[in-house]
Amino acid sequence: MQTSLDCIICYMRQARSTGLLATANPLLQRQLLNAAGQYIEKINTDLSPPENAAGLYAVFADVLQDDDPFAQVKQEGNSLALSLQEEVEQRIQAAKDPLRAALRVAIAGNIIVYGALHSFDAAVTIEQCFEREFVVDHYSALREALSLHDKPKVLYLCDNCGEIVFDGLLIKQLNRLGCQVTAAVRESPIINDATLQDAQFCGLDIMCTVISNGTGCPGTPLDSCSAEFRQRFQEADIIISKGMGNFESLSEVSAPIFFLFTVKCSRVADHLTEMQGFAPDFLQGTGEMVLLRQKG
Repeated sequence: MQTSLDCIICYMRQARSTGLLATANPLLQRQLLNAAGQYIEKINTDLSPPENAAGLYAVFADVLQDDDPFAQVKQEGNSLALSLQEEVEQRIQAAKDPLRAALRVAIAGNIIVYGALHSFDAAVTIEQCFEREFVVDHYSALREALSLHDKPKVLYLCDNCGEIVFDGLLIKQLNRLGCQVTAAVRESPIINDATLQDAQFCGLDIMCTVISNGTGCPGTPLDSCSAEFRQRFQEADIIISKGMGNFESLSEVSAPIFFLFTVKCSRVADHLTEMQGFAPDFLQGTGEMVLLRQKG
């Protein structure tokens, strides 16, 4: 997926939100906006939105003199998700189909964390998560893919902090089915994406092998990833790709990928509609949950 003009507008919004998060100094906030504008002037729209975002946040880090301005947000997300973990896991175990329930939780994980962090009723948010269905539902294809291999090698591409706790609950279900799971996180801090440190804090490394993808990009640009990651990617029987950033960077890659994400912007909704040949009004807007098997 290439970067569009809508993405550029979004980058400016991110400059503003990062400034409000990182500093109370209006001059420094203005510097972030100015720096974003200068960066956007030379942006390569042939790259995916996450790849351009990686360069943008490097600029933000220089302006703020802080390589991880979202550190506190990430810590809060991880801690909150851990406080909900037991309740959510009990709901998954009690479900008629625990794997499907765990998939639903993993996709909606960032909504659970976001809602609870903003003083929503966590119990209500969790209940809504279990009631929501997939607007694109390739669950039967995933079940079939899992059945084709004895101890299938699954590469699980993680996304954000907080929700990696719920990724762990899905990985537990995959382990129960005999899968050999490797989880991949970011090499270095970028926005609120999960790193090895976050995975260890949330106990993900106890459930499966955890590696970094070798990049500080909020997605998975294969050409920039480490040799170890690319080998794992090539050898995987099934790749589970969590989050919109991973979808944006891998949507045109031919591989045994199952994308799990919540649609959060109209550009991604349009891209999904185009690549799958859906009717123009198939997606009713943002907030839809997707379980999509990659074509090819």
